[in-house]
Amino acid sequence: MAATDSIRKALESTVFRSLGALVARLLLGLPFVIFGVMKYANMGRMTAYIEKGGLPGEVIYLVIPFQILCGLAVWLGAATRWAAFLLGGFCLVAASLYHNNLADPGELAFFTKDFATAGGFYFLWQSGPGRWSIDGWLQRLE
Repeated sequence: MAATDSIRKALESTVFRSLGALVARLLLGLPFVIFGVMKYANMGRMTAYIEKGGLPGEVIYLVIPFQILCGLAVWLGAATRWAAFLLGGFCLVAASLYHNNLADPGELAFFTKDFATAGGFYFLWQSGPGRWSIDGWLQRLE
């Protein structure tokens, strides 16, 4: 019983909670930075893809900085709750507009991945960035 209590206390410690929040932020934020940069590098192709979803191609000029800046904010833990909330919504919209052919197994996989990612962002929105973040550092300065 003592070993179980020790493990439970360790897993509930500030260090493990901070590490978990950091890993979650890195895993959730990094793809948005990468894909934002990739959209910039493939602007013509991505504009056509955006138009396929029924939006004007010019939306690319909003999507690229949005993905990069919100991804970096989550990654660094700066304005984390706002960025997580916005990226969660982005995932839901992207799934609904671009991965809605659920009879196609590939599209179904992207649809469910986007919904799961949105869930991760909304959990981050609720739980916060943890101590090892810019938000956590600023909170400790107060």
